[in-house]
Amino acid sequence: MGDDRGMSEQFLLPGIAPPQRPLPRPRNKVQRKEPQPHSLFLALLPHTQDAATVAALGERMNSQHALKGTLVEAHRLHVTLFDLGDYVQVPADKVAQASNAAASVAAPTFDVVFEKAMSYTKGALVLCADAEDNVSALRTYRQRLGEALADAGLKPARAFTPHMTIAYARRKLEKHALEAPVRWAAGALVLIDSHVGEGVHEVLGRWPEAVAA
Repeated sequence: MGDDRGMSEQFLLPGIAPPQRPLPRPRNKVQRKEPQPHSLFLALLPHTQDAATVAALGERMNSQHALKGTLVEAHRLHVTLFDLGDYVQVPADKVAQASNAAASVAAPTFDVVFEKAMSYTKGALVLCADAEDNVSALRTYRQRLGEALADAGLKPARAFTPHMTIAYARRKLEKHALEAPVRWAAGALVLIDSHVGEGVHEVLGRWPEAVAA
């Protein structure tokens, strides 16, 4: 056998240098964005007694399905209506705009019914509804609030899947009917500053305002 190197060189014309090998492409490591310490959102809270009932349901489901999950405490139960973004510091202008919009909408005076439960994103176990009549008043209220937010200069998202998170668990559950539908009355609209990673929900505004004891 001949010299392989000589065989490759015989195809090169005199005075023409061999082509250079392409430089290796740099491998860019995908850097994960660090979560911002403040997350703002508008949410609907159930009345105190209804919240206790839902929290008790969460405890039963956690036990029945052996979820070994982290339960959401009664005072933290809510339905998120609008996510207003994540921030390094709480933006005073966004808080003012959201507060003005929330104050301009009539106080919630309707019931919501959740007849189903299922695993949702990020390990959340949620209550939800398939029957549109059970959440129609909630959707109408959110629509009015969204219009008020837009008038105030914000850009509210249109997409909305009504649900209430009652626990966080690794084990996933398919959507299924509850033993009995959960009916709860809308108690108040709140503007929340969630201190990410600290488990703190700071209420920046509440409508109607809480009555002092």
